[in-house]
Amino acid sequence: MIAYPISRKLLPNDGGRQSAHRLVVLVPDQDVDAIRFSRAIRSAAVPETSDVLLVTAVNSVEAELASRRRLATIASQVRDFDFKVEVRIAWNGSWITAAREVTTAGDQIACPPEMTVRAGLRKRQPLDAAIASRLGLPVIPLPGFFQNSRPGFTQVLQQIGYWAVILAIVAGFFVLESDASQAAQGWIGQALVVVLMIFELGAIYLWTAITG
Repeated sequence: MIAYPISRKLLPNDGGRQSAHRLVVLVPDQDVDAIRFSRAIRSAAVPETSDVLLVTAVNSVEAELASRRRLATIASQVRDFDFKVEVRIAWNGSWITAAREVTTAGDQIACPPEMTVRAGLRKRQPLDAAIASRLGLPVIPLPGFFQNSRPGFTQVLQQIGYWAVILAIVAGFFVLESDASQAAQGWIGQALVVVLMIFELGAIYLWTAITG
């Protein structure tokens, strides 16, 4: 039997809007053995846990319908352990953004470590590690249920869009930097180019942060 590590780190107080012992479970859009998965959720919950929130991130109507059926099945199994269970569909391709939107103070997150998110221009990071490092949330890994699926057609289009914007930013600032260096001579022109380069890097960083 797999032992699921438990972290009890708490976040700043949110005024009591949510249960202080809620487990937020991130469920990928993949088939899963609902009975085994529900037992893993029960094992991951601390003794004081009373509420469970099941979350899936989708980007199409077809995926939403399948995910709702999957979450309903898992929820019915988890309720057998006397938990109050809610489900949430997040229309966002980024798990980090979805986790940020649904979590509140005192929550713990459980997620499959096999899933990864982008951690740079060409690097990826395990989902549980990314949530812990970027959001500072306590994370409980639920290994062995899902696979890191290959990017689908929609994800490929998103990647193309991401790089198209990056190239547009670089090309636009290249034109501005060339014009600035020609319009102003000496140190003034060099200073303008440096300022534009800083804005260029800032624009790339902002776009990367927005797209997760």
